[in-house]
Amino acid sequence: QIPGEVVVRIASALQELATRDPLTGLHNRRFLDTALPREILRSERERKPLTVIMLDIDHFKKFNDTHGHQVGDEVLRQFASVLNVQSREMDIPCRYGGEEFAVILPTTEASKACLVAERIRAAIEKSTTVCSGKTLKVTCSLGLSEFQADDDVTRLIRRADDALYASKKAGRNNGH
Repeated sequence: QIPGEVVVRIASALQELATRDPLTGLHNRRFLDTALPREILRSERERKPLTVIMLDIDHFKKFNDTHGHQVGDEVLRQFASVLNVQSREMDIPCRYGGEEFAVILPTTEASKACLVAERIRAAIEKSTTVCSGKTLKVTCSLGLSEFQADDDVTRLIRRADDALYASKKAGRNNGH
C-alpha cells in the first residue's frame, strides 16, 4: 500500500507535467483552457476587469527554416523567459501553441493591459538569444481583449486574436 502523502506528491507531479510546456516551462494550452474560464467566473463574481494578451513571434517559421529547429527552440525558451520576467506575479503567461503565447491578466482593464503588453513587446525586442555562436533577435506582435459582460472564452480569445492579426497587418512588432 502506498502512503497517502506519496500519492499526493505523485498526483501533484502528474498535474504539473500535464499543465506545463516542457520546452518553455510556461503553463501550456491545457492549463489556459481551465484557468481562463475560472478567471472569467472570478471576474464576474468580483466585478473586476480581466484582459487577455495574445502574442506571436514575428516571422518565426522563416526564422526556424533559416536557423534550424534547435535554434528555434532556444528562441522559444528565451522568449518564454522574457515573458515570464515581464509578467506580474498575478498574471498567467502560457504557451498557446507553436510560437504563439497568451497572458491572462486578472483584475486588469484594457488601458493598464496595454502598458503591460508594451513592456513585454519592448523587452522581447531588446532581448537576444545566443546560440551556436550567433546572437539572434526576434520581435513579436500582440493583441489584447478585455472581458465584456456578454463574452465567453471563445469570444474573448477571438477578439484578442483579431487584434493580434491587426498588429501583423500593421507591420508587426506592435500591439492592438
